[in-house]
Amino acid sequence: MRERITTILFLILAYCSSGNVYGQKVNYQQFDNIYLGAEASVISCFLQDSEGLIWVGSNKGLFSYDGYSTQQHFTYGERTNTRIYCGIIADNTYLYLGTDNGILVYNYRTDKYEQPDTDFPTDVRTMVLQGDTLWIGSLNGLYTYQLKSRQLNHFDSKQTGLPHNTIYSIIHTKDNQIYIGTYNGLCRYVQASGKFENILLPVNRGGSNLFVNSLLEDTTRQCIWIGMEGYLFQYNPTIGEMKAIEVFHNNSIKSLALDGDENLLAGTDNGLYVYQNDKEPLQHIIHDSRNIQSLTNNIIWNIFSDQEHNIWLGTDYGISLSRYNSALQFVPISQITGTGDGNQFYSLFRDSKGFYWFGGTNGVIRFTHPAGNKHDAIWYRMGDKNHPLSHNRIRHIYEDREQQLWIATDGSINRYDYNTHQFVHYNIVDSTGTYNTNWAYYLFEDTDGKLWIATCLGGIFVVDKHKLIQSAGRSYVADQNYSIHNGLSGMFINQIVPDAEGNVWVLLYNSKGIDKINARTRQVTKLFADELSGEKSPNYLLRDEDGMLWVGFHGGVMRINPKDSSQQSISFGNFSNNEILSMTSVKEHIWVSTTNGLWIIDRRTMDARQQSLTDKRFTSLMFDPEDGNIYLGGADGFGISRPEIQAMSQPEHSILLTALYINNQLMSPHTGENIPNIRYTDAIELKYDQNNLAFELSDLPYSLEEKHEFVYRLEGMDKEWNFLQSNTNRITYSNLGYGDYQLVISKVEKSGSPSEHPYILNIKILPPWYYTLWAKIIYILLFLSLIAWVINFFRVKNRLKMERMEKEKIQEQSRQKMAFFTNLSNELKTPLSRIIAPVSQLLPVAEEVHEKQTLEEVQRNAMKINSLIHQVLNFNRIEDNKDSLLILSRIELVSFSRSLFSVYEENKQITFHFETNKAKIYADMDAIKLGVILDNLLSNAVKFTPDGGSVRLSLFYREETGLLDICVSDTGSGIPQQDIPYIFQRFFQSPHSGNKEGTGIGLYLVKTYTELHGGHINGVTSNEGKGTSIGLNIPVIAVEKEEIPATQVKKQLESLPVLKPIEAESQDEKFLSNIIRLIEDHLSESELNVNALCELSGISNKQIYRKIKQLTGMSPVEYIKSIRMKKAAMLLQQKKFTIAEVMYMVGFSNHSYFSKCFQAEFGKTPRQYLNEDL
Repeated sequence: MRERITTILFLILAYCSSGNVYGQKVNYQQFDNIYLGAEASVISCFLQDSEGLIWVGSNKGLFSYDGYSTQQHFTYGERTNTRIYCGIIADNTYLYLGTDNGILVYNYRTDKYEQPDTDFPTDVRTMVLQGDTLWIGSLNGLYTYQLKSRQLNHFDSKQTGLPHNTIYSIIHTKDNQIYIGTYNGLCRYVQASGKFENILLPVNRGGSNLFVNSLLEDTTRQCIWIGMEGYLFQYNPTIGEMKAIEVFHNNSIKSLALDGDENLLAGTDNGLYVYQNDKEPLQHIIHDSRNIQSLTNNIIWNIFSDQEHNIWLGTDYGISLSRYNSALQFVPISQITGTGDGNQFYSLFRDSKGFYWFGGTNGVIRFTHPAGNKHDAIWYRMGDKNHPLSHNRIRHIYEDREQQLWIATDGSINRYDYNTHQFVHYNIVDSTGTYNTNWAYYLFEDTDGKLWIATCLGGIFVVDKHKLIQSAGRSYVADQNYSIHNGLSGMFINQIVPDAEGNVWVLLYNSKGIDKINARTRQVTKLFADELSGEKSPNYLLRDEDGMLWVGFHGGVMRINPKDSSQQSISFGNFSNNEILSMTSVKEHIWVSTTNGLWIIDRRTMDARQQSLTDKRFTSLMFDPEDGNIYLGGADGFGISRPEIQAMSQPEHSILLTALYINNQLMSPHTGENIPNIRYTDAIELKYDQNNLAFELSDLPYSLEEKHEFVYRLEGMDKEWNFLQSNTNRITYSNLGYGDYQLVISKVEKSGSPSEHPYILNIKILPPWYYTLWAKIIYILLFLSLIAWVINFFRVKNRLKMERMEKEKIQEQSRQKMAFFTNLSNELKTPLSRIIAPVSQLLPVAEEVHEKQTLEEVQRNAMKINSLIHQVLNFNRIEDNKDSLLILSRIELVSFSRSLFSVYEENKQITFHFETNKAKIYADMDAIKLGVILDNLLSNAVKFTPDGGSVRLSLFYREETGLLDICVSDTGSGIPQQDIPYIFQRFFQSPHSGNKEGTGIGLYLVKTYTELHGGHINGVTSNEGKGTSIGLNIPVIAVEKEEIPATQVKKQLESLPVLKPIEAESQDEKFLSNIIRLIEDHLSESELNVNALCELSGISNKQIYRKIKQLTGMSPVEYIKSIRMKKAAMLLQQKKFTIAEVMYMVGFSNHSYFSKCFQAEFGKTPRQYLNEDL
């Protein structure tokens, strides 16, 4: 409890000691001026609703101001476009506005004016709400209006004792009294009698009326202030005392208000007056044309103190806003110097004699009263006859231990002579005369009395201070110079700071890390090169009272302990792009000025929080322990703040959407759109073409000179938070599709993270008519009709096609059979001739009848066969028919496959499974090629399946698609994933196959024969060590009748080798096969080109180009290169050869060209391909 009381007393004393700056919490020398427009210039009244929004009555109607912008709430040419003199917020819905045309009833939740059901009086000048009774003062009399019963009552001045029918002011006091200010005096309403009691005003009329402009109750002083034409009275109703305030004599008091410090504010035709009591001087505030932040106009119609005690002044030319309890007072440079010249301050200092020295881009200014209007400043600049300086660019101001003031400029260093009040210039060079102290950036005095001077392009100079002072007017040779020649990392030195042990820490421009000069050895060491580099390149250096070093970098600060070089960094989170402009040590905190505002760091906990003071950018900071203020130098002025602001709580407001723009048009009741007032709704529904949206938001930052940072996202579109640009309050989305969205807006906390209590607006954009439910039903019906038509069309088409195909199939089968018999006949001719000849020789010598009959029978049948063979050959020659690619036979696939499968079942060490979805499947297929397909798949499965494994053959016929699915799976060794894409290539053998040798054409034949049947390989699944599954499908036309038994087909296949089927090729295939063979035979020859290929094949250049282009889509050169690359890939996969060996094996002699071609073919270099395959 004692500690808490001590803290409170400390804060009170701190604020009391701040003098003029913080003794008065409203700065009436500095205003934010707000203009409603050239026409709406006269401001007569202010109102504040329950949400905190400020409403403004002007000579052109009603406006609102949200802290960012103003918005009009009237329609030109209508009754609402009229001057508003006064207003009352009746409840959470309605504003009653007094105008020349009577009273306007405005529903601020719907943003609409409602027609009153009563004929209100015109020329309304004042209104007061007493419970449900609205008192109305007009130029035509006094009225009361009952809000519930809607009854209007008029007071007759003759019957009630009202001094005059022209009413200008009414107040309702805390003790429920009503006071009326009229054109001819003041009176009080006596509720018991319903009449008015006149209150005597001690004024010598001199033939004029007692015009009471304004009334104000002061509960602190327990009085009523009465503003009149030429007078201000203080009336104590308890004792009936009336006191004239003489300092206001002859001033026309238009408006009265109390500020947050209970000061009386009086608005007049001659500016603003701030009155405390008769003992304190009266402050008089008027417009200053030189200062854009001065009072906007001297005629003040209305003064309003809002919920946070901000003072709003309604003038004849806009609004002047003075913020209450502002944490920062900004002093324009003109207030100090009395001139309009500017300066960007980069170095601030207060010397031991109490003078302030503020230097920047336009010289240095010396003055004594930072917050006053005393023009005692002296401005030292280049070319000034009375107060010259070597250069206008001031980099650093420093006072040594002997209280001599030094400044570092772009024209070397200067010392201030307090006797002559002039600066003495010094020029310093190194021993070689190469470097000098021009562009001096920083300086300090060490414990030996020597000055260290940091320069740009000259390094660091060390000089004896006393000898330097004696050398004024001539060049001085430095005692020592540090440069890149003796260890420094660079020559552009920004800052030098000594630590407690005398070591010098050096901050260089755009350098990695910082340099440290050892005080004893004078050796230079580079530190923190990794931690402070790139985006974290250091740009500011500070030493605090505890001897800790603070290094500023983009987006954060590093604290360094010089004793052991330990360090700790903190980041500003989402503000990581902030550039550090300046730092200063303030008691237990470090103040940091960045490009995105001020941050305060707790030196003990290293916690950082952003401080909202202003939107101005400050380039220099200084803490003055003498007056306890913090000075913040900026452009053409400086700010004054206090360390205690970090403990102040800023007013918090909820986020409001103040405006909605749809397709660049502001939504209001006058637009005709049925959209609720965006400020008071949590959901809106829009048409499909209302999809270009802009939202204006505000948290009503009337008390903050800097707006909050906001983040937002539109859920349903955005995945991440979007930062709203500083000092901008508009969020825009374009071309939104129909659907449901949720706009989420959140303030950014001082820690940099979004607030936990965001604003949420639900947005529904309706679909266009062609996406509505009824439209979709119509689309579905149309689509179904189209499908029905298409099905019928293809049914008829397929029937005709089937008939044609059946006919063609019969013809094709006939041709196939003839071709088959022709080929078979050619094969039978030789053995048949070897039968006929011996039989013919044996017949004549046969002795026994039985033997002769037998030989004759043999001869007869052989001749018959020979005849049939010749008939077939003769028929084939006549027809001149070519051999078909497929020899179709009608077979029963289930028994055919089972019979082939049964051969492998003899292997008792492997379990075999056969499955099918139909008992019998009849189809026309090439039995020989189908046998090759199955035999190769099964033989591979058995070959790579160890004992105890299993092999499965699946046969499924899908009637709906007409596809026959064949799948062979095993539990063998599996195929490596990198080999799967190549297993169907001709002659490919996996290097991982171990000792399982093969020819490399088995799976190639499976793929070829499958594609000949119009099918394809539909999947290879393999896991090493677990097995392989190969699936394919073949389109078949299943039939019901069996013509050739499967057993018979099997017998025909038994005499044929599985891996060497006879396959007829077309002329194009023969041509391409020949070309491939020639290329592969000469692949290692680098001279193999198109001309060489033409010579080898005997085909002309044009013909070979045309043919290869037609068949492959590639030119001959590209085709040769493609084969070389594929061969190279296969060789690399085998991992038996180096890249260089493979390069020569495929005919390349240049390694870079080979690598380039390989990468173009496969997307990776040979080395990457080889490593990826490992």
